[in-house]
Parts: sequence; C-alpha cells; structure tokens
Amino acid sequence: MEHIQKLRIKTAMVIYELELSLGNYVIKNENLNELSESGKQKIIDRENERGNPISGEDINLIIEASYLDEIFNFAISITDGTSVKPYIIELKQLCSVLGIFNIRNAVSHPNRPFPDCYWFRAATIASDPLIEKLGLTSVRNALNSAIDENLSAPPEEWLNNVHWAIRNTLPSTFDHEITGLLGRDKEFKDLESVLSKERNNLIAIVAPGGVGKTALVLQYLRDLSLSPIWSNRVSSIVFCTLKNERLTADGIEFIDAVNGIGQIKDSILEDLKTLYNRIDINNFDEVVSLLQDEKILICIDNLETLLIESPKEFLEFNQSLPLKWRVLVTSRISVDSATTVTLEPLVKRHAVNLSRNYLRKRGVVDFKQEELDRIADAANNNPLAIRLTIDLYIRGADIAQSINKSQKDIVAFSYKNLIEALQTTSITILEAIYALGMPTRSDLVDFLKLNNDNLAESINELAKTSLIVRVVDEFGNDVYKLSESIRDLLLINPRNIEVRNSIAESAKKRKSKILEQTARIKQLGLSEFDEEYIPEKTEPYLYSLIVDLNKSLSISGRVNNNTELFTLREKFNETSRTKTTDPLFLFNYSRIFGALKDTTNELIHLLKAEKFDDSSPRIKLGIALRHFYNNDYEDALPYFEYLLGKHYDNPDNSTKRFSFSVIKPYYLCLLYLGRFDKIIELTENWQTKGHWRSILGVSRATALKRKIEYRYGSIESNEGFIKEILKIFDEIFILENYFENACIEANKILKDIIFIASPNFNYSKEIKSLYARFVATHFFTIISKLRGENINSSENLVFLNKVYGLEILNNPLHHVKWYKGIQDESVYDREHIEELIADGFEIVTVYHIPDDRGYGMSSFMFARDSEDNQFYLSVNNFDEGWNRWGYIKENTKLAIKYDEIQANGKTTPATQILEIDQY
Repeated sequence: MEHIQKLRIKTAMVIYELELSLGNYVIKNENLNELSESGKQKIIDRENERGNPISGEDINLIIEASYLDEIFNFAISITDGTSVKPYIIELKQLCSVLGIFNIRNAVSHPNRPFPDCYWFRAATIASDPLIEKLGLTSVRNALNSAIDENLSAPPEEWLNNVHWAIRNTLPSTFDHEITGLLGRDKEFKDLESVLSKERNNLIAIVAPGGVGKTALVLQYLRDLSLSPIWSNRVSSIVFCTLKNERLTADGIEFIDAVNGIGQIKDSILEDLKTLYNRIDINNFDEVVSLLQDEKILICIDNLETLLIESPKEFLEFNQSLPLKWRVLVTSRISVDSATTVTLEPLVKRHAVNLSRNYLRKRGVVDFKQEELDRIADAANNNPLAIRLTIDLYIRGADIAQSINKSQKDIVAFSYKNLIEALQTTSITILEAIYALGMPTRSDLVDFLKLNNDNLAESINELAKTSLIVRVVDEFGNDVYKLSESIRDLLLINPRNIEVRNSIAESAKKRKSKILEQTARIKQLGLSEFDEEYIPEKTEPYLYSLIVDLNKSLSISGRVNNNTELFTLREKFNETSRTKTTDPLFLFNYSRIFGALKDTTNELIHLLKAEKFDDSSPRIKLGIALRHFYNNDYEDALPYFEYLLGKHYDNPDNSTKRFSFSVIKPYYLCLLYLGRFDKIIELTENWQTKGHWRSILGVSRATALKRKIEYRYGSIESNEGFIKEILKIFDEIFILENYFENACIEANKILKDIIFIASPNFNYSKEIKSLYARFVATHFFTIISKLRGENINSSENLVFLNKVYGLEILNNPLHHVKWYKGIQDESVYDREHIEELIADGFEIVTVYHIPDDRGYGMSSFMFARDSEDNQFYLSVNNFDEGWNRWGYIKENTKLAIKYDEIQANGKTTPATQILEIDQY
C-alpha cells in the first residue's frame, strides 16, 4: 500500500471515531425534548428535501443526519451551565482552525490530492488533552492504532455518506483524475468569487479546446457539492455535456451527445427526476414550475456546439429559467450576457509537472527533464496536447514525431470547426491578421476597406471564439493577434490566399512609404514646429494616413484637390472612433477641415488636440492662427504670448517659418485691437531685435501712423511721428533691402500721409522736404517690388503729382529720371532716329503694356510700326534691362530689330530694343 493511501486511512480512522464519539456523547447526555427545536427542525427539513424523511422523535436518526458542526452545537447546548462546556467550545474551535471539515471531504475521495498535513492535523486533535477531559477515549485509541499501523478503514457507508453533499448528477469519474488538477488555484478562486455573487445567474468559463475547461468545472463542482458552506446556497447540481467529439492518439473520435436546446431540456428533466424522485414530473415546463424555488445549478459543458448554430436559442432558454436557478457553462466561444471566467494555458512549471505525472501514471519513470520541457513548450502548455503527445510517445513514436502529430491534431480539434462556421468577412479578417501579424482596428479598416460597423460586427463574432486575442500595443491601441495554434492551422490550410497575398503586398507598400517619408523628414530637417512633421515612433497606420494627408495638401496648393481631401476626411472620421485622445491624430484631422474651409471643426479639433498635449508648439500656433483668421484677436493673443514666452519667435529655438508665423500675426493682433502704445513699447530699439527686426520696424511704423489718423491737425506731434516713420523705413531698406511686407506698408503709409501737402494744414517745409526726398529715393523701387502695382497706374500718378507739386525748395522729385510730372509730350531726337534706321532698326510705338502677373510690372509689352506690323517686346532683349524698363509707357517710341515678320497676323518678337533720345 502506498504511503499516501496509508495516511488517508489513518486520518479516516481518527475522524470517523471523533464523529461517532461526539454523536454518542450527545445521545447519552441529553433527551430528545431538550434539544434545540430550531436545530432539530432544520435537520428534519433538510433530510425531507433530500427524500430521506426522518422522525422528529428519533434522536439517533437526528444525530446521524447531523453535520459535525451541528453535533458540536448540540453538545455545547446540553453542557450549558456545566464545567464541561468550555472544553466542548475549545475542541470545536481547534477542529475549525485545523480544517477538520475539509479533511473529512478529502478522505472520502481517493482520487483527490491528500497532503500529509491532513494526517498530522487529525493526530493533533486526537492527541489533545481535551479528548481525555471529555471522556472521548475511543478517539485516542483510534489514533494509537493508526500510529501502530493497526489499520482498519471506517465502514464504506461512512466514507461514501458525506452529510453535507449537495445532490448532483456529476460524472462518477473524471478524465483528469489520473494526474490530478494542477495549477488552477487562481481560476478556482475566480470561479468561487463569481459564483458567490447571487446576481451572476449565467457564468461562462471560456478558453480554447484542450486547455482544461471541463476538468476545472467538474473538480470545482465536486468540491462545491461536498462543501458545507454551499449546502444552503445550492439545492442540487445538474450536469449536461454537449461534447460530440474527443481527441485521442488515434485521432478525433465522434461520440453521442446532447444536441440542441430540446435535448438539453430533456437531459435536465431526466436528471431532475432522479434528484427529486418524490415529485411527479412529466415535462420541462412542469419541472420549471414545480422547482422554481429550488436553488438549482445547471452546468452545460461544451456549449460552443450550440452557440455556433443557435446562439439566440440558448439566450431564450436561459431567460426562461426561474430566478433562483443558475447556469454555469464551458465554451470555446464567449457567451453574450454571461459573466466570464477566462482560462489561460498552464504556466510552464505546472505543464512540466503534468507531463511528469502523466508519464508516471503510464508507467514511464525515467524521463529527462529537457524532454519534459520540450513537450510542455511544444504543446503551448495545453493539457490535452501534453497528454496526446505522451500517448503517442508510449505507442512507439519518438518525441519529435509525437509533438508534430499532436500539434496538428490539437489545432484541428480545437479550432477547425469554429473557423468553418465563420462568416466570410470574419475569415477575411483572420487572413488579414495572419498577414499583418498584430494589426490595429484601424489597420483592418484600411487594408480591408471595411467601415467600422462592419468590422465591429465581425470582430465581435471572432471575439466570442478563442481564435483571436486582443492585447494593447505600445501606443495604447487595441491590436489583434492569432495564437500560434491558429497560425499553424492557417499556414497548413489557408482560407483565402488571395486576400492574404493582397494584404501582404499592401503592407509592404505601406512600409516602403513610411521609410521614404522618414528619410525625407530627416533630410529636410523637419521638427515638431512643422505641420508636415511625423514623429518617428508614430504607429504605422496613422503615420501612413498623415503621409497621404501631407501629399494631398501639397497638391491642393496647386490644384483643386477637394475630392482626395474628402476621401481622407472619411478615413480620419472612421479612425476618430479609436483616436479620441490622440493629439497627433486630432491635429492632423484639423488640417483637413482647414483645407476644406470648415473653420469651426478645424478649431474644435485643435482645441481637443491641445487638451491631450498642451505643450505642442504647432497645436498652439494652429489655435492662435485660427482665432486670428477668424478675427478673434483677443482669443488669439494668449496663444501667441505663450509661444513668445517660449522664445519660439527666435528661429534658433524653432524654425524660420514657424517664428515668422508667430511674430507677424501677433503684432497684427495688437494693431487690429488698437493697442498702438503696446506695439511702440515692444518695438523700441527694434533694430537690435535680431531675426525679425524688419517686422518689428514695420509694425512700429504702422502703429505710429495709426496714432496720426483722424488727428491731422496735431501738427507738432504728427511731424515727430512722420519723421520716425520715414527714418524707420529708411533703415529697413538699408538693413533688409526692399522686402515685400515693408514695401506694402510703406506704399500705404506714404499715400496715407500725403495730407501734409494739403493747404488746409500748415505742416513745415522741413517735414515736406523729408517726405519728398523719401519718395524720390524709394518710391519707384517700392512699386517695382509689389505685385499688382505699376508706376504708371492712375493712383500712383495722382500721388506722384501731389508730391511733385510740393512747394519746397529744390523738390527732390523734380530730379528723378523715372518721373517728369504732368507736362507736354517729349520730342524725340530726329537725328538719332535717322541713325538708328540707318543701322537697321525699325521705329515702333508701344501700344499695350499688360497688367503684371504678380511681380510688380510686366516683363513684356506690345508695339506696332508705321505699317501696323505688331511686335512682342521682352525685357530680356532691352539694352537697359530692368533699370529703365519701368519708365516705358504706352505711346513711347522705341527702336527694335527682328529676324522676319511673322505671317497670319502673329506678333513678331524683337531681338534687340533701344531707347530713342529725347529732348
């Protein structure tokens, strides 16, 4: 007899004698009438419910039907007021601390683990002096016999008759009993916790095939049925299995099993008839009605067999059960509305122990540790796969062959029938996950061209199975992956090879696109200050989406590209469901709205982006500029001031483009809000302000001019302002040359302060002289730099005529070559004309100078000769070049040469152009 079995018998001898002696103690020391009525009635009612009616007049039957805890309570009651009572209480406490009730369970189940501590605990109780004090000498005698190995097992009836057992139809033997249930302590606790909450009426243990769902639930229910704690919570347990196949070393064997809701009801009905044989039951509806107050626990094994075909039927069945009935199921597919207990593969240590135990039970003792590790690893710690591998090995296959065959068989057994029942879209998603590895939801939408609703429906279908696993990636996204077993199955048996290949090719292209963009960003030196910048660690789907957006926006600047922008907006909209807190996504989404002129949504998404990244400079600038262009200058100012506070107006701390976008609109905000003194204060010593001194200078000049407006009569202060304005522009044109923004403002300001020429105001000749000198020095160049301006426009001619007419000594405008004032037409030098004709030149008259195309003045014009031949004149062929080109007006005569007159009225290009002397 092996050591553990001896300990079990020794322990049983002690506990049996303790139970018997305590019962006899109560019987001998108390009559029936003095026992607690409530205690007696509880026992009588319980036995009646079990179909074992007992008489309330028979003390022996009452004690026999009592739990050990109840016998202790009777003993405490009958010794009330005596010196013995403290001993009884102390003995009960000792038994409770040492777990005597659990030990009583263990000795009755020879296939359950039996730790040697159970024997020592029982011996501790039997050897305690309390036993002698209470006169329970037979208990000590039993201990002595056990120690002397004078073994005598208790009666079989006692071993099988566990008083607190909950009636049930659980199988009499379990497949896992050969090795015991290993490594499931956590799941036992989870299941205990879930089942303890009465509101959990439907509980599902969900895991792939072979992981041990059935073993777990059977062992748990066996323990529960023997637990006194649960005897008042559960009246009976009904077990029903839908398992229609099992995997053996010979392959998959099909077995007869319950099939469909109708047969499930029939199975439950037959079991309940057996458990409640005192009640006449004819059909399922009747049993539901008659036993509605019973606390019945129904266990349905392998429910996925039904859920694959008829999920709705099961839910309707569950909802039709009485409130006090509860349902516990095992399934490879998750169950809607159920409280789920997930079951993971065994940890490596327990998988190795299972391999060792199973080999020993099969008669193999000498087995190398590395081979045990190999079996556990190859089986992915799956108990069924471990047993199958070992069965194949014992049949004569070597370890490698056993592992290879068991892997194929377990995959087919666990997953093939699930895959075959899937919808087409779900199979496509499986293939996509196979090809992509660990795609996000957005990846699947992108590659499969599905919308979120269709994808969610299929993901929900797959999530109910154990075919895919959802995890969270480094970016916080839900990603989906296949277990190695599923990957192996799809490798051997592809379901849609076209989809797989197509997605693999698309993924390859996306990787290439991302690599190209990453290289471009580095080459261009883009950073967080650039709209087009994409952080290197951005998830691939979003990275690819932003690359497409950047490309579209660069094209839309040249052509109308709204169609592509609308397509991108739809993609961003689909993605927005899972990116509600991603600032990078929200910022780029705002760019689409901006390009589509949807300024409201642009600002909404910028503000959302700021909420999740309040330090991003480009998000801050985006909000500032949106407020600015909305004319909400007060709202824009705090954002510009934040960026200025970070010194981002300095290109060394940001970029030239970014800093310009901060500094210029900031001063325009102040200007439009009328904060001229603030501008003047900030721009003092503007010449020393570094990169954007010209912007500050122009802003200062503009603010000074605004202080003059509507105060034309304040001559003394105005002259001071005008002197500074002219000095500022003088310095700007020297320091920074004639850049566009300075020329625009100078042109406007010069024309705005022409009021000093009015006789209505008595401005000094000094200020008029400074003003005229500035116009003579700079005005022609200013106009030549401006798009849409021409020195000969009517507006400019009127302005110049006013300056020309200033009554000041030696007016500087009288001495410029580019303006002669309004006077008689010049007379061309006849002698020079004759010389030019003799040299082969044709004399032509300019009849049309086109409007400029945004470059200040046109680079070409048209002329005709005396015979009305038309000529095309380009500045490139003008001897004086741009220096004198701007002085040519319509009706000006020029001398030209050309190759030959073009036919069909076409203009003939001039090859050389000369001015004709005038006097």
